[in-house]
Amino acid sequence: MSDCDIAIVGGGMVGMTLALMLARSTPLNIVVLESVSADKVGQVFQPSFDGRSTALSRTTARAFEDLQLWSKIAVCSAPIRHILVSERGRLGRFRLHAAEEGVDAFGYVMENSGLGQVLHEAVAASPSITLRAPVTVTHTQTTATLTDLFLSDGGVLQTRLLVAADGAESRLREAMHIGTDRYDYGQTALVCNVRTSQPQHDTAWERFAEGEILAMLPRVDGSRALIWTARHDRAQALLRMHESVFLKQLAELMGPAQGRFLSRTLPAAYPLQRIVAQHQVLPGRVILGNAAHFLHPVAGQGFNLCVRDAQVLADVVATQVQTGGDPGEYSVLRDYEQRRRRDQALITGFSEGLVRFFGLETQGLSHVRAMGLMLADLLPGSKTMLARLTMGAV
Repeated sequence: MSDCDIAIVGGGMVGMTLALMLARSTPLNIVVLESVSADKVGQVFQPSFDGRSTALSRTTARAFEDLQLWSKIAVCSAPIRHILVSERGRLGRFRLHAAEEGVDAFGYVMENSGLGQVLHEAVAASPSITLRAPVTVTHTQTTATLTDLFLSDGGVLQTRLLVAADGAESRLREAMHIGTDRYDYGQTALVCNVRTSQPQHDTAWERFAEGEILAMLPRVDGSRALIWTARHDRAQALLRMHESVFLKQLAELMGPAQGRFLSRTLPAAYPLQRIVAQHQVLPGRVILGNAAHFLHPVAGQGFNLCVRDAQVLADVVATQVQTGGDPGEYSVLRDYEQRRRRDQALITGFSEGLVRFFGLETQGLSHVRAMGLMLADLLPGSKTMLARLTMGAV
């Protein structure tokens, strides 16, 4: 007998969400192993649940509705009803309006710390989920049907299915000898919140300017989440800038539509690279979340893609255990991997295409981009396709 049916290593947004999905659809005993003390989960001390904001697609919102969590999330999130994409110095721009696509909102923006608090409370209330923290996995040993997890507190946990959701630099992925395809963008993302004289509570902006990418998302308090992507040296210079100089440069790049930039929180820096696992399953083991695919934030779809992964994994495991099968059965996990291949490839390719198309700085290509934005804005079919990508309806 095993100590648990499923062990999830990593109690961040993806690990917690998967645990709740499994608890809803199966009678399995689930253990979540988290390296950060449980009384700090949901606060800024937990890396996943910090002051950053995450865009939740409509598909993700429906997933949280199924978990009966959306009412708590909705009151703390800002809807995205308009999306405006433009390039500095060019007339072309692309606009999406939720009403034109027949929906109330394309998605919603919530601070990670608030989402973490909701998830943590739901996990604590679930009788089939045990959260063990702080603890790390020092090494593992896998037999035909079971995996032993040797823990930092001296304990050993035996599980039928191991899910590694321990981040982009996953130690468990490395221990499983699963290789990755990597690409260093040579860029850093600066993340902070800004306030302007013209709050726009339901509009997301994406601005391309001289090889830099700036995105601003609405927040429920009227401020905006800023993600400013630039070369490493430029990002370091921005980090050292006085707030007034930072805001002046931000205003110059974003243009007058935002009004005056009044203030910002201290920015945090995150070097960017693409990390995609060469495969995601082994007998009795799955890698999930950023351990499986860590993408450029330009499309804002990383977490939403992970939620769809978690949904399918929970579905295939539930179907397996309903007939008395082993949740770690390799053929079942291979089915999961196959079912997720198209969506993962589509979102990865979409993100990569945006980075390459708007990140190259040549005068001729800039004209092509402007024309492309104008054409996309005029073609209803292109709007519907991009709206579906934004909403997670792929």
